[in-house]
Amino acid sequence: MLSQEEIISKVEVAQPAIEVAHPEIEKPAVEYVIGPGDTLYIFVWQNPDLNQEVIVRPDGMVSFPLVGDVLAAGMTITQFDQELTDRLKEYVKYPEVSISIRKLGGRKVIVLGQVENPGVYSVTGARTILEAIGLAGGFTDHAVSSSVVLIRGGFSNPEAKRINLAKAIKKGDSNQNIPLESEDIVFVPKKFIANLNYFLSQILDPISKGVYTSKQIQTW
Repeated sequence: MLSQEEIISKVEVAQPAIEVAHPEIEKPAVEYVIGPGDTLYIFVWQNPDLNQEVIVRPDGMVSFPLVGDVLAAGMTITQFDQELTDRLKEYVKYPEVSISIRKLGGRKVIVLGQVENPGVYSVTGARTILEAIGLAGGFTDHAVSSSVVLIRGGFSNPEAKRINLAKAIKKGDSNQNIPLESEDIVFVPKKFIANLNYFLSQILDPISKGVYTSKQIQTW
């Protein structure tokens, strides 16, 4: 069984789909960068005819009523929200737009909490939870590796399971080092999470909106 240090050194790190500001000063906020294949839900307040799911095309564009094609890939949810709002102003008085992620395109996993570089990672081939931790730079000093939470099922049908990675690392328990699936969310807490259902209700909404702040990361 590889040690945590060996895992980090051997795993080829994918480019994280995040933007980070001043990581040397504080735990960075995670902000999702939209990519081709992502499914987004766009809500325009008091304009139900405009509310719809859109899929980001391979060229990075989405088609939306009134404004036509809009570039989405490469933008954060916040940036795309502002871009769409500005374009709708020509047709809608005081548009209020809200955008959330419904499905991640490609093979991506989300790694959050007490890891060095929390974010969204593209992965290839068979990867395990420990390898996902390696992609994110490994555990911080505050990580509770015996109570890692795996959220499976994406945003449409999420289910949370507690994983004891301490057993996988110290005792080579392969049953704990579960292979990843696309859209898995791996969360490393700094304290034991007793109520997984409450945890799900708190964590999924900000993630679906594309932002997971340093304050939220530190809370759990």
